[in-house]
Amino acid sequence: MTKKIKAAVIGSGHLGGFHARVMSVLRNCEFVCVVDVDEERGREIAAKYKVPYVRDFRRVVGEVEAVTIATPTVYHFDVARFFIENGIHVMIEKPITDNVDEAEQLIEMAGQRDVKLQVGHIERFNRAFTALKENVKTPWMIRANRYSPFTGRSTDIDVVLDLMIHDMDLVFALDNSPVRRITVKGTKVVTDKTDIAFAMVELESGCIAELNVSRVASERERSLRVFDGEENTYYSADLNNRKLKKMFFRDSSMVNHPLPVTDRDQLEAEIGSFLDSIISNRPVEVSGEDGLKALLYTKVVSEMAASGKCFTEF
Repeated sequence: MTKKIKAAVIGSGHLGGFHARVMSVLRNCEFVCVVDVDEERGREIAAKYKVPYVRDFRRVVGEVEAVTIATPTVYHFDVARFFIENGIHVMIEKPITDNVDEAEQLIEMAGQRDVKLQVGHIERFNRAFTALKENVKTPWMIRANRYSPFTGRSTDIDVVLDLMIHDMDLVFALDNSPVRRITVKGTKVVTDKTDIAFAMVELESGCIAELNVSRVASERERSLRVFDGEENTYYSADLNNRKLKKMFFRDSSMVNHPLPVTDRDQLEAEIGSFLDSIISNRPVEVSGEDGLKALLYTKVVSEMAASGKCFTEF
């Protein structure tokens, strides 16, 4: 019989609604309640999935073993800190916190209290990416394109913190060596913050990653291309459609070989993995340290793009 973890979703907005849907169907989850200060929205989502609504997140202590936090980023630290201090495991949507200092504090507290802390970098659970990661041995060049048409959402932050943070995390998942230097270019188009940006991240391993993002594109694209220096092989991952191709030369001809990708709902995989880490007492798939590193260097790129600074060495 599958063990179930008693869990609640904190925040029932755009992402929280998806969390609630997933919690209602996962075999390893006993969905306890929806928590939100917005009573109308909270009651709506709670009723949809037939669980109680709670207004104050502090009231669920003693009722749950774990929570997923999908509040606005500015509240991540205070909410996560409360649950960690009370010994409750936490999965927190990306970015981990609003700033690096808060992220470091959460990581330290979670370690001291032996609490699981997972960060919601959902692309780690994209089956095209997991298949890519299984195949790549020595990434030498990485190119990530993440383009979206303008929606008017998330205009309180720039495109770097909104979109590029995903690919920054994927780069470090493929090659976690220290950053040597970063080159950046960015521009405003329709908002008062950076809407299009490019960053070249050079790692101590010798790998170079080019990250391109836009929230004013004509079409949506989520792609990751990696050249494996050990095997002289090129991989192309379509993260939108969860497809992966392997390209290499054979007898002076380019071979284009699709690789099998087993599809699964990414959010189900992500939250399910978090709950499994509690049940089996194993490390989480995306740690607080992972979330901190992605946040740290994404903040660097964001600040460089805003100031017009093009080059930074570490």
